Amino acid sequence: MINDVDDTLKELLAQKTPLDPSAVDIRFERPDKEWSAGVSKPTINLFLYDVRENHELRSNQRSLARNGAAGTETRAPVRVDLAYLISAWTSDVSDEHQLLGRVLTTLLQFPVLPPEVLKGSMQTQPLPLQAWIAQPERMPSPWEFWGHVDHGMKAGLCFVLTTSFEPNAPVDVQLVTSTVLKLDEINAT
Repeated sequence: MINDVDDTLKELLAQKTPLDPSAVDIRFERPDKEWSAGVSKPTINLFLYDVRENHELRSNQRSLARNGAAGTETRAPVRVDLAYLISAWTSDVSDEHQLLGRVLTTLLQFPVLPPEVLKGSMQTQPLPLQAWIAQPERMPSPWEFWGHVDHGMKAGLCFVLTTSFEPNAPVDVQLVTSTVLKLDEINAT
């Protein structure tokens, strides 16, 4: 499922920024020194650095689809935040900033991802894909992040996408379809 999120983000940037795939690469690798040495053309890197349940959107609700005397009970999906650090890689810092600015402008336009960019399992999500960009409380410390990837500090955007996971299969249940009421006569003497 995460690969479908990656494909969706790639499509969003290619379509809506727009980015010409022959001129700009969109990649998802860890941006360490070895990786950056292999960058040969302008590149946008979306590094997935954190995956966690969104407790604010947690729901314990269940839905019931009725079919005669039986039904199917479905639990609410688990909402999960996927956090990406987005960075631009070119031979010139001003080009990186220009490219990063274009990406920022695009992502700010779509707090909910549009259906035409959704790929794979993202097309059948039960809830909209919500996005947050450049939110300080969701951003890792730049010093800590770049220090752990063995690379010098670099400008980057924190992007969080909330998607739905459905780990529980629907369950068939029997429904109460009739009521029986028994009355006894009470003798009053």
